[in-house]
Amino acid sequence: MSARSPAARRGPSALWLERPATPAALFLFPLTSQKPDQSHTHVAVSEIECRRGGLDFPSWLILDEYNRVQVDEAYDLVTTKPIGPFSPAFVRKIAGLIKEAVVQRRVRGTIRK
Repeated sequence: MSARSPAARRGPSALWLERPATPAALFLFPLTSQKPDQSHTHVAVSEIECRRGGLDFPSWLILDEYNRVQVDEAYDLVTTKPIGPFSPAFVRKIAGLIKEAVVQRRVRGTIRK
């Protein structure tokens, strides 16, 4: 039996992007502590960004898949309270990478109801 980190006990984490609407739509991109294989578009989260985001280091953000859910239908989320923000510079980098993946049609979304 091994001890689990606070992040592991907390459960899965995701980057939460919110589209302003009524009700708001959330785009949830998975974060993982397991290095993804090269078939996935991903970005490594630096040690400082992991600390800012309340994540274990190392962590990776998967950019080619997401779940889309309406805030008022997000019944399966443990909490909608953020565990920590990434820096604006890292968020701009992520946004650029997601945009590039969308243009190249490498992003796969799942609408959750």
